[in-house]
Amino acid sequence: MKRTLDINIAGQLFRIDEDAWEVLKQYLDHVHARFKTEQGGDETLQDIEARIAEIFGGGNEPPTLVSKEMVHDMINIMGAPEDYYDNTPKPEGRTARVRKSMYDPNSLSARFGRALSAFFRAFGRLISAIIRVIAVILGFFFTIIGFVLFFTFALLIFFSNAPFLTQLMEPEMTNVHTLLQIVLNSNMVWPVLILAALVTLIPLGALTWLGIKMIFRIRERYRILGIVSFIVWIASLCALGVFLSLQLAVYADSESVDQRISLNPAPKTIWITSVKKQDELKYDKTSSVDSYRFFLNTSEDKLYVTADLNIWASDDSTSSITVERRASSNNNREARDNARQVEYNWKFSGDTLYLDEYCSLPAGSRWNGSMVDIDLSLQEGTVIRMVPGTVPEKLHFRPWDADAEAWHIKEGDLVRLDQ
Repeated sequence: MKRTLDINIAGQLFRIDEDAWEVLKQYLDHVHARFKTEQGGDETLQDIEARIAEIFGGGNEPPTLVSKEMVHDMINIMGAPEDYYDNTPKPEGRTARVRKSMYDPNSLSARFGRALSAFFRAFGRLISAIIRVIAVILGFFFTIIGFVLFFTFALLIFFSNAPFLTQLMEPEMTNVHTLLQIVLNSNMVWPVLILAALVTLIPLGALTWLGIKMIFRIRERYRILGIVSFIVWIASLCALGVFLSLQLAVYADSESVDQRISLNPAPKTIWITSVKKQDELKYDKTSSVDSYRFFLNTSEDKLYVTADLNIWASDDSTSSITVERRASSNNNREARDNARQVEYNWKFSGDTLYLDEYCSLPAGSRWNGSMVDIDLSLQEGTVIRMVPGTVPEKLHFRPWDADAEAWHIKEGDLVRLDQ
């Protein structure tokens, strides 16, 4: 194995092996000895070095590796130092012929070449500085974004129940671990979280490391670590995809069971009241997503889910109430059976609609997308009021004006009563 050296020729960095350096050093020493005592010799030496750097293809990043063959090719182009001047003694009786110099430092082409070389050196330094500034800016951007996202996902995956994260996520989502347990119909939450962490955090870690390398110009390459990380990421991605496909296959088909009554004649005012309330439930785990709440009683293995109340304007002059129980499975028959198992009590008597704030599943049953939707399709002018003690939010009833005490159907929309 040959040892290499880093040298500077005409302000440009080159990497040269040891054999080539010996030949080049001897050549340069000879050239310096020829011109160091002559007038304008320094400029001549600078021009010669600039020409040598040009022949070697300088200005590359990383530095060009100069071989012994390249040095010999350069000497063939530039000529041997002995060819610049003939210093042999003049023979007696004859006029010694002085060989004309191959290089005239004062010629127009030489001056133009020096100016052009200086321009391109300055231009190269300017471009290099601009590229370096861009690299540093991108490095800071990649580092900050990667660092923030890395720790955000790490906190969400492993510390989702921390108080400060809970405050940030509420009310859109709470208790991610329990929510995954319910949605996946499985207690195997930690394998999913670990696989999701690997799939998410490995690219973010790589992005952060790329930013650090761009800022500090780190050139070391950890090939083995990169290959191992890529293999782990691919394996985690495949395992997570297979696991989620198996667990979420139960949501392939969705079916519903409807109960519908027509209000004929429809009362002018409909009162809504809660019968079974969420505050009376016995549970030890709860989670929510988009205001839907889940309550889990692990001792009895029972799951409760909030109902969803919707009030619409009727397309005709009739009014009706529809209660839809929905569920999913990997085939239509099982999805319909799951929908029938959803337990929900309601009734309409006189002018009052009695609703439970939640539906429940038989003990040991999994969620399978089980939901209850209550749809009120009411004719123009119908007034809707809540019985005191009934909280609309507990029924997932979210009108445009949630602060109103009563609403009515006006011009095809549900608006507060005083409008």
